[in-house]
Amino acid sequence: MDVSGISVFGKPQLSTQLIRECLSENIPISFYSDDGHFFGHISSSERIDPLRQKKQIYLTDNQEFCLCWSRAIISAKIQNSIALLSSFSDVCEFDSSDIRHLNHSMASLELADSVEMLLGFEGNAAKNYFECLPKLLQNEDFIFSGRSARPPKDPFNSMLSYGYSIFYRNIIGAIERHGLHPYFAYMHKLKFGHASLASDLIEEYRAPLIDKTVVELVNSGEIEVSDFYKNDAGAIYMTKNALKMLTDRFSEIIAKNQQYFVNGGDKKSYGFQVMLDKKITSLIHAIEKRDASIYRPLVWKLVRQ
Repeated sequence: MDVSGISVFGKPQLSTQLIRECLSENIPISFYSDDGHFFGHISSSERIDPLRQKKQIYLTDNQEFCLCWSRAIISAKIQNSIALLSSFSDVCEFDSSDIRHLNHSMASLELADSVEMLLGFEGNAAKNYFECLPKLLQNEDFIFSGRSARPPKDPFNSMLSYGYSIFYRNIIGAIERHGLHPYFAYMHKLKFGHASLASDLIEEYRAPLIDKTVVELVNSGEIEVSDFYKNDAGAIYMTKNALKMLTDRFSEIIAKNQQYFVNGGDKKSYGFQVMLDKKITSLIHAIEKRDASIYRPLVWKLVRQ
């Protein structure tokens, strides 16, 4: 009852009995290569709700809904990025000039009259954020000069990409559990083979969950540059030991390690999986009411000791 998903790395065998039990309990199984490349997943069709998905899909053409949704998501992402940089003040303190593009983008969101304009502000903020992020790394062997995803060009980017992939797949499973369609979203454009709604929803979790974890692993010395290798195409990937370490750390975050506030008046705290389910439930309410303001993304509140 505590299993929300199974990730298979490499070529271990799963019995037909196990796969059928997972399908009956709506537990997705995801398949990865040894170095973390995602191949695909097996999931149950039991929760598919075509009536709910019809409403979801129609709203992708509703400019007002998409604009309100995207503004809320991007606002949360920028706030969480600034909070992440502030949380490592013992390593580096950033003044207003260091994060001026983050602040400028945040202040400009209300001026945007299209999703494309909002994404432009988000891009400027992200560029500024990834310019600041290397200053938090206390191990000089980890050289990080900006985001590179396909392929990851350095160990730090390799860990970020893997973390994003783990949470992205987890969010897809949660979307499907609630009967929504992961490929129809309101901020990211429709694209072949791309679960756009998962890409929308992951934005608010990147800095406080994934980026923070990777920075802490580097600064604690738990992971070293020697834990990575370059493949024939020049991409940087983790060894099996590093992959297991990162998988265990992210699994702890997803399963039980931290508590989160849902926001929007709910004062209780929840584990990640319950919090994510509540977020998607609020998205369903927003779709039903055709009002994107009903959804409240996670905004990480930094608590000073």
